[in-house]
Amino acid sequence: MDAEKTARARLRALLEDARPPTGGVPLDDIAKETAPLLPLLSELPKEERAAGDYESFQFRECLTVLTLLGRRLALLDLTPTAAVQIVQLAMRAADDSEALPARRFAERAVAAAIEGFVLGREERVLEEHETRAAKHVGPIRIDDEIFALIISGVHESSTLSEHVDALGRAMLDADAEIAIVDLSQLGEANRDRAAAMFAADEVVRMLGGLCFFSGVDARWKAAIDDARISLDPMQITRTFAAALSAAREAADETTAGRTTKWRGLLDLLRR
Repeated sequence: MDAEKTARARLRALLEDARPPTGGVPLDDIAKETAPLLPLLSELPKEERAAGDYESFQFRECLTVLTLLGRRLALLDLTPTAAVQIVQLAMRAADDSEALPARRFAERAVAAAIEGFVLGREERVLEEHETRAAKHVGPIRIDDEIFALIISGVHESSTLSEHVDALGRAMLDADAEIAIVDLSQLGEANRDRAAAMFAADEVVRMLGGLCFFSGVDARWKAAIDDARISLDPMQITRTFAAALSAAREAADETTAGRTTKWRGLLDLLRR
C-alpha cells in the first residue's frame, strides 16, 4: 500500500511539473482516473517488459486498463497528445527508478491507450451528435389540424418516447386531431425503437385523433414484427407526401364534421 501511495504521489508531482494540456480538466481528476493503472504497472516484471509475453494475463490486464484509461481521457475531451503524455508519466510514476520505460512495452502501452482514446472519441462525437439532433427535434405544426413528428439520426428508445409524448402535448394544447409520424430518416430500427414510435398511434387516438405513419420500410417492418405490433388498425403510407395528402383529407373531413355539428346545434336552438 505504501508503494501505491508513493506512486500516486510521484504521478501527481510529475503531472504538476509537466502540466499536460488538459483543456481545463483539473490535474486531481486526471490523477484519479490514472491511479488504478499504477499498481498494475508496478507489478509487471521489469525484466520482461523489453521482450516479454504480452499475451500473458498480467500484461493483458495492464494493457486493458490502459485502453480504458485512453477512453476515459477522450471522454474528458483531452487531446491525443495529452493522453499519450499522461500515459508516459504514469509509467514513470509506477517505476521507482529514473530510467525510461522499456521502449517496446512503452510502445504497446501507448498503442493500447490510443486505441481506447479513439473509442472514447467516437462515443463523445456520437453523444454530441445525438444531443444536437435532439435539441432540433420537435413536433412541427403543418396547419391548424395537423402536426408532424420527423426524427433523423439514431436515438435511444427513451428519447423517442419523450418526443412522442411531446407530440401529444402539442396536439392537446393546439386542439389538433391529426398527426404524421415519419420514420424515413430515423436510423437503426429495432423493436424498442419501433414500440416507442408506434406508441404515437395510441397517444393520438386518446386525443380523439388520427395518426399517419410514413417511411415504414423493410427495416421497420422487421422491427415491428419483432415487437409484435399489429399495423392493421394504423394508417401506413409509403412517403411523407402521401401521408400529408391523406392527413389533409382527414382534416377536411374533421372540419366538415365540426361544421355540421355546429349547424345542427344552431338549428335546434332556433326551433
